[in-house]
Amino acid sequence: MPALGQDLHSYANFQQVRTKHIHLDLSVDFSRKILHGHVDLDFDVLADATEVLLDTKSLAVDSVFDRDSNVQLLHTQPHHHTSLGLELRIPLSEKKTKGQMIRLRIHYSTTVASAGIQWFEPEQTSGKKHPFFYTQCEAILSRTLLPCQDTPSVKAPYSIDVTIPAPLVVACSGHARGSPVTLPSGHIKYSYSQPNPIPSYLIAIAGGALKKAAIGPRSSVWAENELIDACVHEFSQDTEKFIQAGEELTGMKYEWGVYDLLVLPGAFPYGGMENPNLTFLSASLLAGDRSLTNVVAHEIAHSWAGNYTTNASWGDFWLNEGFTVYLERAILGKIHNSSQYRDFESLVGYNDLIKTVADFGASHEFTKLCPNLVDVDPDEAFSKIPYEKGSLFLRYLETKVGGLDNMLKWLKSYFFDFRFKSLHVGDMKAHFLNFFSSSVKIDQTVLDGIQWDAFFNSPGMPPFDPLTVYDQTLVHKCVELANKWTEKGGEGCSASDLASFQAKQIMYFEDSLLAKAPLSHELLKKIDSTYGLSSSKNVEIFYRYLMLCLKSKYLEVMPSVEKFLSTYGRGLYVRPLFKALKEVDVSKAKEILHKNQNFYHSIIRHAVESLLKN
Repeated sequence: MPALGQDLHSYANFQQVRTKHIHLDLSVDFSRKILHGHVDLDFDVLADATEVLLDTKSLAVDSVFDRDSNVQLLHTQPHHHTSLGLELRIPLSEKKTKGQMIRLRIHYSTTVASAGIQWFEPEQTSGKKHPFFYTQCEAILSRTLLPCQDTPSVKAPYSIDVTIPAPLVVACSGHARGSPVTLPSGHIKYSYSQPNPIPSYLIAIAGGALKKAAIGPRSSVWAENELIDACVHEFSQDTEKFIQAGEELTGMKYEWGVYDLLVLPGAFPYGGMENPNLTFLSASLLAGDRSLTNVVAHEIAHSWAGNYTTNASWGDFWLNEGFTVYLERAILGKIHNSSQYRDFESLVGYNDLIKTVADFGASHEFTKLCPNLVDVDPDEAFSKIPYEKGSLFLRYLETKVGGLDNMLKWLKSYFFDFRFKSLHVGDMKAHFLNFFSSSVKIDQTVLDGIQWDAFFNSPGMPPFDPLTVYDQTLVHKCVELANKWTEKGGEGCSASDLASFQAKQIMYFEDSLLAKAPLSHELLKKIDSTYGLSSSKNVEIFYRYLMLCLKSKYLEVMPSVEKFLSTYGRGLYVRPLFKALKEVDVSKAKEILHKNQNFYHSIIRHAVESLLKN
């Protein structure tokens, strides 16, 4: 297990030697579903060191060389942990002292068990002609892609060369270095570099029959040819607006240069992943009406919250996602020129928080903002809690310091002071108190009264009711409509009810119905015949309709549930649907999981397997 005082989820001795630069040289082998090659790691020596300790999991390590002396070094893998994998222990040929450097080359390959890489056969792609792969390393799966110091406490630039069979294309979380090179073998080598220091979980690679099209002055979208036109339509209108709004709100330039999007097959386990220069998005966001582009606003917000300033440990994950959600909603409020809309988005999130706490149980460790993750894989604790409880805490702080304008002044200082650094929650708290004691002076009794511990360390719902400060106008319209159906059987309701609703309001209307489920099958049929929820191209609206039917044991939707679960692998949909399906027909749930076990990302597959076992 890791030494006391270091990251609970890393073997690395990063307090002695810290990664300064990473260079990867990898080849893609679709037939064996592996990446193979080497990684060059440069380390700064921070304290006397006689060895380098790295994280690996499901990797085949062949050899380790000292690049300065070209001497092969012995290596062992003495410690194993189910979640953490194997420690890679590399004794040095001589002791290194503070100020020196260590430069290693490690030859290795991934394996079919490397959970951070997902492979698709041609028939699983849109084009049906070529295979596809992508990496997803958050939280602790970088160690399944390369030997590294797999901790958010360590940030370093990286570069990469990837060789792939022609005519396939590689995209990475960095800037292209030169043009692709066609090799005598017929393969093509693609080169990228990321000059800004990033944590290892943001190293990202994708390869397949990809096309690229411009959607803004500093943005392009990558996707399979069959999806590229839909992607351009979906994301060209809002992406640059979101970036500009983020710059205006933070008072800071977008530091990453290019902001590209890559739309992945439906099995991608998240709505989006904020890989710098190349946000990964789920194809499920292609609603056709741009109603789900708020996910892009979220990922752009990560350019400051998470990628720029990073949580130093996974127990402080809310510093990443809570800040991002807070900034995302400020961006959306600015785009819509409406504080009412910002509050509506926040109320939707508060509703999600209530449901998540109820699902876990109000005393569950994972409902704390700063949970104890000793001997816990961070993916097991993943939920809406760090997103919604974290952003709610920042709204609570906003009420203490005089409103959004003062919070934005602090965020500008916060992002600047911790730019390209990793921090713990104590660093954030100290910075906040110092700023509002000096730069923007808030009454000390107000600062002293902030309930830090109640938010950070108490489980369940926090001691702050946002309904006392949020504008609920848009929510009330949704709830009133839902009440017409549940209390009056839909008397007087018509298709025009939703004409003035934005997509998020329709979702809230469905959530209000879900809160009162089960509903009669006759009522469900009437609701659907009135509003056409079952034919919606918006995956969020359709998902909620399926949940409503399962909660009401309306089994006529079972074919649609099975098709949905075979089309989308996003955990936000898959886990709740399987949970609801388990209550209706556990054998059917297991059958669907078995059919799709190679379709789902390992993170999702393991979560559903655990759910169905219990």
